Amino acid sequence: MIRFSVAVAVVFLAVPAQAEVFPVLADVAGVAADDVLNIRDKADPAGAIIGVLAPDATGVEVLAVDGGWALVNSGEGAGYAAVRYLRLDDGAPWYALTAPLACSGTEPFWGLDANPASVTAEFWAADPAETQVNPIGTLWPGEAWAERAAFAMSGGTVVLSPGLCSDGMSDRAYGISVDIFLSDPAGGRYSGCCSLVQR
Repeated sequence: MIRFSVAVAVVFLAVPAQAEVFPVLADVAGVAADDVLNIRDKADPAGAIIGVLAPDATGVEVLAVDGGWALVNSGEGAGYAAVRYLRLDDGAPWYALTAPLACSGTEPFWGLDANPASVTAEFWAADPAETQVNPIGTLWPGEAWAERAAFAMSGGTVVLSPGLCSDGMSDRAYGISVDIFLSDPAGGRYSGCCSLVQR
């Protein structure tokens, strides 16, 4: 019995801790009130500064972590900020479908603002003035072993997948790709990228 218990313990310790899931929102922490957190063009203290985060910035989307550096967006581009000054949200991962999402794409231009908590999704294609407010129906949140998610909205289904994504028009980076399948055959399919939005 003792040998069995030891063996179980060894196996348990050999299983690595669950990795951080990205993207995730973060708050700047530990930066003096009269200072800023620099965003650099590479994960190196010698990298050129391409942007800054205020010492009280919240809702910063972290797309990935490389060593001690976090990949974040700045303006129309992306760069690296020292992760030791970012407090990562330790709540539910993005695929749990608890956080709002802002999605967009091109060819044609379209946009989707979805908030599972309020069960609404605002969708437009080609003309933002024709935004449709759609109720969100069934949610299909992901799991740790399947980091994908989907939800139904009036008129279609939205499928979310992990992985770095580009909008094709800027150097901004995104951590979630999206495909929207409209129920109306004439509506077709829309593909693009999503960002997490602070509640």
